[in-house]
Amino acid sequence: MPLPCTYSLAPAILEAAQPAETMSIAPSSSFLAVFCLISAVFFTGFLVKMMIRVAVLDHPGHRSAHERPTPKGGGVGVMATFFVLCPILLAETGQPVLSAPVLLTALATALLAGVSWLDDLYQWPPSIKFAAQCLAAALVVAGGTSLPLPMTWGGPIAGALISALWLVFITNAINFMDGLNGLISGSLAVGCLLIALTGPAFGVPDLFWPALLLCACLCGFLPFNYPKARIFLGDVGSQGCGLLAGAAALHVAHATPLPSGWLLGPCLLFPLIYDVLFTLVRRKLAGHSLVQAHRGHLYQVLHRSGVNPALITLAEWGFVVWGAVVAHFIAPLPVLPGLACGLGLLLVPQLLWTGFAVLQTRRHPVGPW
Repeated sequence: MPLPCTYSLAPAILEAAQPAETMSIAPSSSFLAVFCLISAVFFTGFLVKMMIRVAVLDHPGHRSAHERPTPKGGGVGVMATFFVLCPILLAETGQPVLSAPVLLTALATALLAGVSWLDDLYQWPPSIKFAAQCLAAALVVAGGTSLPLPMTWGGPIAGALISALWLVFITNAINFMDGLNGLISGSLAVGCLLIALTGPAFGVPDLFWPALLLCACLCGFLPFNYPKARIFLGDVGSQGCGLLAGAAALHVAHATPLPSGWLLGPCLLFPLIYDVLFTLVRRKLAGHSLVQAHRGHLYQVLHRSGVNPALITLAEWGFVVWGAVVAHFIAPLPVLPGLACGLGLLLVPQLLWTGFAVLQTRRHPVGPW
């Protein structure tokens, strides 16, 4: 956690709002960058169509929201397009391609996406996936993407450990929440767009083009998954994108000059974090196994109670937007007041959402959840 700011914030905010030197690009390079974004949408769509033809099927189970076998692996199109175009986009916009953070984050994401795709094919034991997540998290942190904790909070070692735990947690959280059409792909697309738009104000303009690229890739996938699913993202997409989202949050925390600017990533991801933590705590208190597959997430309960799944997904996208509003409001505040204020504001819609789920299940019982 960064130290409280002891200097005037106005110069820092004004400086952060200006594009960094690496973001000043020639018109021709800007045109090529935009062309890359447009290409990403169509190239992802092309690869997703290919994966539909490959037809690695996800057969419905007791916790599935779908009723018929549906292809999975749409994340192959998302991740492949991102990996092909990201180096080109970074080079065209004057950003480093061969730096340690970029290379090790790319290696970690490729490793995790590859293992996840093999798991989509062969249904490996959870221990293999967990080992891959831990290794991927270690690679990201080894590249220098970690929390800059002061010595009074444990210093770099504690920062690296907390960062690795964060990456493993958020990767799993996003994977757990990928159970409804468009929920994860749309939430992450909205989050990426908001990071691109707000990055300069938070002192991280270098995230502008990578965030827009991942948003474009997810937008190329979305029409095949929302509101009706012709294909699912699969673990290859949810875990790969989850790791990138977690790494982006750490980069903001590391680079922002604003006292509570480090909360931007958690604020955007809070709807997913809340659902996962609420479900884990509730199941623990009810005496249920925390490692057993279930369908007790709030979004699953609402879907089982008869709420239109497309509306549930739209609500989750709206929560991401609210997270961006909260992050902007609390960014100039000192660390602890910003954390307390932000948590309170983020909890308001989530508690209302939880209350709605309770009332809905009383009107339309769904059994144990």
